[in-house]
Amino acid sequence: MQLHWHRRNLRPTPNPALSTAFSAAERDDSRVLPLFVLDDAILSRADALRVAFMLGSLHALRDWYRDHGSDLVIQHGDPTDLVGRTARTIGAGRVVWNSDHSQLARGRDRAVRRALARAGVAYTAVPGERSTGTSSSTVPVSDPAAYLASPDAFEIETGTLPRLSDLCEDAYDSAPLTAGTAAARKRLRAMSNGTTYRRCDDSRS
Repeated sequence: MQLHWHRRNLRPTPNPALSTAFSAAERDDSRVLPLFVLDDAILSRADALRVAFMLGSLHALRDWYRDHGSDLVIQHGDPTDLVGRTARTIGAGRVVWNSDHSQLARGRDRAVRRALARAGVAYTAVPGERSTGTSSSTVPVSDPAAYLASPDAFEIETGTLPRLSDLCEDAYDSAPLTAGTAAARKRLRAMSNGTTYRRCDDSRS
């Protein structure tokens, strides 16, 4: 059993750590459970637009997991405690995440690694796709649902996503961009076929 801890990579693909977890699950005939922790140490430094986009991405990511028979476990608090506690609750042999190189993230990750080591839980920090050149648009298993675990099997609460106004006093009505993989691919196609540039030219004329 593996726990995938989502952080910046709030998408199923490209996501090197999730790909690593899926590959191991396929090899070992095990399962993967996804987790995201709403970390106040990070939220307190983020502006409302960034938090709005994060929440939109989390909603899209949760929908993807639910479409594949699982769910994204949402917890709110200190990941130093919550990541290890969740791993122990589900009996995970390993926690997998994408490495992050900001100063805040490095300090957080050191604390999480120490907590996991004390709990006897293995962990793997996978370099992000910028470092590895990963560009695959598909999860490297034919049927993700076959390797995703349901939180119901462990009697673990999936948690709820807060509203933007719960996290930010200066909340906006919406983020300037629609979050999620599908929306991002739509924007990429628009740029590739020139639609985006034509719109810019039209707005200037």
